[in-house]
Amino acid sequence: MNNNMKNIIITLISLLYGICTFAQGNTKITINIPQVDTTQLRATIGILDPMLNLDSKYYRDTAVIKDGKCQFTFDIKHTSYIYLLINNKYVTMPGDYAVLVEPNDDLTFDVPSIKEVGFFGWGIGKVNVSGKGSEKLNLFKKAMGKCLEIYAKDPDYAKQSITYKYETTDKKLSVVDSMLSRDKTVPSNIKDLLKAQMYGTMMTMLFRSSKRSESDSLRSLFDKYIVSKNRMDVFFKKDVVKYGRTIGSYLILSEFRNPVTVGADDFEKKHKIRYAEILVKRLKKYPEIRDYLLSDHLWTCIRGGFDSTTTKLYQYYCDNADFNNPNYNGVVKLYENTEKKFAAGKPFYNFALPDSTGTIHKLTDFKGKVLVIDFWYNGCGGCKLMVPALEQAENELKGKNVQFISIGIDKRRLWLEGIGKYSSINSLQLYTEGQSKDHPMMKYLNISAYPRLIIVDKEGKIAEAPPEPRSRKADFIKFVEKLL
Repeated sequence: MNNNMKNIIITLISLLYGICTFAQGNTKITINIPQVDTTQLRATIGILDPMLNLDSKYYRDTAVIKDGKCQFTFDIKHTSYIYLLINNKYVTMPGDYAVLVEPNDDLTFDVPSIKEVGFFGWGIGKVNVSGKGSEKLNLFKKAMGKCLEIYAKDPDYAKQSITYKYETTDKKLSVVDSMLSRDKTVPSNIKDLLKAQMYGTMMTMLFRSSKRSESDSLRSLFDKYIVSKNRMDVFFKKDVVKYGRTIGSYLILSEFRNPVTVGADDFEKKHKIRYAEILVKRLKKYPEIRDYLLSDHLWTCIRGGFDSTTTKLYQYYCDNADFNNPNYNGVVKLYENTEKKFAAGKPFYNFALPDSTGTIHKLTDFKGKVLVIDFWYNGCGGCKLMVPALEQAENELKGKNVQFISIGIDKRRLWLEGIGKYSSINSLQLYTEGQSKDHPMMKYLNISAYPRLIIVDKEGKIAEAPPEPRSRKADFIKFVEKLL
């Protein structure tokens, strides 16, 4: 599973209930972990159902672990990705951030004590999984364990040549193939999803490096290790594309000998229309995959910020996607609602939010200032990566008529604990009073992808979508300065 699937599109829907609150649902996850000291342990579960439409895919909830145990009971209709964290550490990473769970599974995860947690988490190799449906997770555990043995022998990733990256990835993919073919306990359709997950994780890294590479050998390596070995075949099976999204990068690498010359791994962001054209051209034989990837591309672009290119992309989508595809109506609705709220020149929501002392801050308090507003939540990986970029921008713009505002959507304790980790410590810290998606502001804005940056000009009107500060810091600062 690639990182983009974890970045976390957060559309909260009512499909999960922790049994600490409710006791209903067809699927159960039990977490056991030794309580070795007085550290309070909190378990977080995230459910991503790739088969649901784009507007209703993800749910996240947190519960306190009591006496070393916690359970979540929930309903799912399709095989889904489940993310498990304890105190913001992933239960199954190293390995992958998520595992596949089927409807009616009853799984128990026995996790070592908090003292044994690593940088990312415990890792699938250290966690014992048992119960109904555990066969597929133990197969995943065995296959990833063999792959991790190869990873352990690899040099630092930054020091690997592009040739080495293709060779070592090929070895890992072959291990996955071998482990899956030898297993007799897991149905073939679930094996396809496991393969897509593991292939997707490894190939995402490889394709990202490929899109950045200036090597003259790139095309021959790509043809030798990916094309000629039919590595992408599994992703073209019915619905599998939704479980391991690498087709987009594969098509870019097929289209350009050296994608680094046309935007590298930012190609989809820098050339939104061109990318959509590639999907249409190269997926003529796969209309369902084409429409899914077109829908996902437009959805991501709308969520990332609304500008004139978004309007052109929307028109292209309407002209080329089948209006009967399951995401069509949702995409159209999202575009129309977002255009009303976020188009450049529209007044921003007239908020009134408290800081940590209870003082209320209103949009009108900042008239005459440019606002850089950052929406975040505790545990958001992308939010954590955004912090250094925002802090650098704050230093560059210090003394100018710019106000940085961080708005947390968690309950008060989680919000306070996350300040400085998932939001810039120097920003004005406001929060949605623990109401999350139910706060009137969040209901109106309907933000589902975090972190989300919105720039508001001196008149309280929304500016165009800014450059990404994590990758284009100088451009971001210039963008803000032009509004002064």
